[in-house]
Amino acid sequence: MTPDQDLDPRRLMAASLTRDLTAAEQAALDAWSTASAEAREEIARTREVWLAMGLAADEPTVRVLRRDVRRQARLDRPATPDRRPLIAGLTLLAAALVVGVVVKVQPQVDTYAAPAHAPARLTLADGSHVVLSPGGRLTTRFKARARDVSLDAGDAFFEVAHDKTRPFEVATSGRTLTVLGTRFNVAGGGRLTVSLVEGSLRVSQPGAASVVLRPGQRYVGAAGVGGGAQAGDVKADAAWTEGRVVLVDVSLSEAAERLSRASGRKVALTDPALARLRLSGSLDIGRMDDVGAAMEALLPVRARLTPSGDLNLSPNERSSRHG
Repeated sequence: MTPDQDLDPRRLMAASLTRDLTAAEQAALDAWSTASAEAREEIARTREVWLAMGLAADEPTVRVLRRDVRRQARLDRPATPDRRPLIAGLTLLAAALVVGVVVKVQPQVDTYAAPAHAPARLTLADGSHVVLSPGGRLTTRFKARARDVSLDAGDAFFEVAHDKTRPFEVATSGRTLTVLGTRFNVAGGGRLTVSLVEGSLRVSQPGAASVVLRPGQRYVGAAGVGGGAQAGDVKADAAWTEGRVVLVDVSLSEAAERLSRASGRKVALTDPALARLRLSGSLDIGRMDDVGAAMEALLPVRARLTPSGDLNLSPNERSSRHG
């Protein structure tokens, strides 16, 4: 083999897919790449097809096709003067895929669960970050062209890595939340509340019109009922990720539900009449005895911490008699 054959650019392109090139080889390939747009396109097309094959390397059909391509490109035996360039073999592979060879790439599936009494801070396979509330469960199914997430239990705050080629969708409470690059909070319970901090987000539900949120807006909808957008303090909605629950003129029943979901400890009302009380404030949920003390200071209630760490709220009879 002559030195010119050693530095044939198409041979070097084929070799670069399976080993590191020497400095001289890389220089020759770079010179060919910069010589024309056609050369650059050929390199890009070759590597794109080869990458697609690599993504499905475990498929038997692809293993056979890869072996045929390598044989045609003379990668598995010493090259001869009449060898075909690798691009011809890859073109045949692409044609075979188009005319009927279907390669199914299995999605990457991961399941996450937060501890019962503490949130979990997660980094997903695509680089997105999620804070999952105590006892929460999350399942991701990532594919080449899609990122599907199912929020199976609990609340979550998402910071989605931007990838315009792979939409990020969250299924929760019968809705689908579609985003590209976004920060938003999802709170379930008696009603679904989706609070958009940054980016753009579309909420879809079968049988109802889609709702597109802008930063600073919430989507609020009861189970099985279409919802709508409203303005609100969306950063306060996500304060639970930092250990606080911010309440603005909510019923005590709603406050108890939100505190329970954020802390992983059950906050229960022993008397249904307490549900009508209204509450505003910012509560530190790090210690449930502190939550109980705050409740007693703000409302005519008596707070009792159970041996398991839950919080029971009952009427403060002395305050009631003097009221």
